[in-house]
Amino acid sequence: MTGINLWLDSYDDIYSDFDSRHYLTRRISEDFLAELQTEIKNLPHTRNMILSLPAEQRNTATEKIIATSLTKLFSGQFKLHRRLCRQKLTKGLMFLIFGVMVMLLNSWIIYHSGESFLIIYLKVLLEPAGWFLLWAGLDFLLYDFAGFKKTENFYRALSEMHIFFQSSTESTPAVKK
Repeated sequence: MTGINLWLDSYDDIYSDFDSRHYLTRRISEDFLAELQTEIKNLPHTRNMILSLPAEQRNTATEKIIATSLTKLFSGQFKLHRRLCRQKLTKGLMFLIFGVMVMLLNSWIIYHSGESFLIIYLKVLLEPAGWFLLWAGLDFLLYDFAGFKKTENFYRALSEMHIFFQSSTESTPAVKK
């Protein structure tokens, strides 16, 4: 079976050293997540995560709990990051649209009005505001959005994976979730 294959010394390698709660509620280790990111880059279309442990460390009941917990966590993180990504995209597009609208309003006012103090004041006020909104929207859409999308895709891949445990010397998985 192919997929992401990680070697663990114990189940605790998956979780944060600072979190002593039960496996169902513990926080995932940053090192574990970083290793998963590296592996997903190398195997982008894999659907299996194989966690190998020494045979004497394995416990089938604990593995079922951990597999369920990881699946739930990854699915929850995917939903959260998908929602954040959509919110950020909407915000970027709104900045862009409002920027264009403010610039159009500024141009219309200048074109249809004479040079009075009020027109000059509106021009001074609207022109930088329009440019700011336009560039802020473009900056987000061209640069920041890629990072949000990358995180969303990472958790999407993890949420779609099947998690298996096997002994370090085993060639076939023992527990499937």
